[in-house]
Amino acid sequence: MSAPGLRELRLVARREVATRMRGTAFRVSTIVVLAVTVAGIAIAAALTGHPQRFTVAVTAQAPPTVAAMVRADGQAAGLQVTAVTAADRAAAVALVEQGTAAAAVAAGGETIWKARPDSTLQPVLSAAVQQAIITQRAASVGLSPAAAARLLAPVRVPSTQLHSDGQRTSRMIIAEVGVILLYLAITLYGSFMLTGVVEEKSSRVVEVLLSRVPPSSLLGGKITGIGLAGLVQFAAVAAAAAATLLVTRPSGLPPGTCTAIPMLVVWFVLGYAFYSTLYGSLGSLASRAEDAQAAAGPVIALMLGIYIAAVAAVSHPSAGWVALLSMLPPTAPIFMPLRTSLVSIPAWQVVAAVVLMLAGTYGLFLAGARLYRNAVLHTGARLRISEAWHGEPTRPQPAQR
Repeated sequence: MSAPGLRELRLVARREVATRMRGTAFRVSTIVVLAVTVAGIAIAAALTGHPQRFTVAVTAQAPPTVAAMVRADGQAAGLQVTAVTAADRAAAVALVEQGTAAAAVAAGGETIWKARPDSTLQPVLSAAVQQAIITQRAASVGLSPAAAARLLAPVRVPSTQLHSDGQRTSRMIIAEVGVILLYLAITLYGSFMLTGVVEEKSSRVVEVLLSRVPPSSLLGGKITGIGLAGLVQFAAVAAAAAATLLVTRPSGLPPGTCTAIPMLVVWFVLGYAFYSTLYGSLGSLASRAEDAQAAAGPVIALMLGIYIAAVAAVSHPSAGWVALLSMLPPTAPIFMPLRTSLVSIPAWQVVAAVVLMLAGTYGLFLAGARLYRNAVLHTGARLRISEAWHGEPTRPQPAQR
């Protein structure tokens, strides 16, 4: 594309961005989606819960290692236990009475509670006291603390699972959420491209635009402008989700979840560029809004098929067909982030998928620009793809001043 063509593309893109982002619907939808995203994650984090926190007072006369044992056993049980030192039993009792400490450990391993022992903390505290007393006894007979720790260490029994039990792990749930978000985002902003092309065509605004702007620059500018507006909204939602996850830190969240969110944004951009070109070029075949969905029927069917296949792939992320679809341009925007969230993928496959996606999008844009150029000025019945491909474009004369 020549320098004047790029300048005109930027002008069209700027117009699309301003039109979309100044609209009330865009602003309201952004606020609503952000609020729903933050609230949904916060509620999920509250339901899953944070580690329960307890404070335990340990007297100076308690078994020497009980404080360390309480902290270690609490962490192993998913609790956050803080041990504070009390001068004697009376001081420990005072802390428990005041509610500063949930329980206390005194001389001889005595545990002190304000009323009924807490059902969550009691097993942890009892196990820690037992370990501390056994360690103390081992030291009295000349057994070193390290040897006593080895003797008391729990035995890990290896377990091998021959067949999957089909349970949905947290990684699978996150992968499914990512697939749904990408599918909805690409479909939503692609439909904006479709309706934008049809509206300009039905209102004959496109004739005025084409008198000043080449068809390829107009198509590219609309793709870029609507895509930038969509990227702002999608990136804002992704950033809000990442920030909420970092603040709430829900339990059971797989490692790498927050770092995977930027990859969703990258694949949204690549997927949008590919499918918006399809939506825009096929939308130019229709002259009326009611014909737009029929014109874009092949893209809608393709996206729906990809979504159904992706849902099935969540349970088989290592299958060969999933690896293949994660690298091909039509399916890579959905399948590659799905695979990366479930299994380890060689870096070359990700790079190859991105390169193939860029090459496929460029080739599709060249073909789509031809369809758009030949069909966008046509009025009347909806054109077939073959008619638009072989048709002769008609460029309107410059508007009279």
